Amino acid sequence: MAERDGGLYARKPPSPPIVELGGGIVGHLLCWELHERDGSWHAWVSWVQSTGDPVRHRHTIACVRAGTLRPIETPAAYKHVPRRVLGRDGLIRPWTGNPPGHAAGMGT
Repeated sequence: MAERDGGLYARKPPSPPIVELGGGIVGHLLCWELHERDGSWHAWVSWVQSTGDPVRHRHTIACVRAGTLRPIETPAAYKHVPRRVLGRDGLIRPWTGNPPGHAAGMGT
């Protein structure tokens, strides 16, 4: 008997939006980060890297310049990506400004 709300298997678990990095790598956008020292925006991205023979899978997390990413999902998917500031003092703080407009519509 089917559940009225679609049941457990009909619900999508929340996950970060997907972006493409250089070289065809596809990963999850974890957060935006503004570097106070030069005003540049960066993005923390995670993906699974498969290498070697036999193949080994390695979870990779990296900080890349935001402008190097390409959105794969609709702009609305990137709306709630967390944002923070890496201060000149090296401390990370919550960000309270406007979204990064240069990131191909992903920050809006």
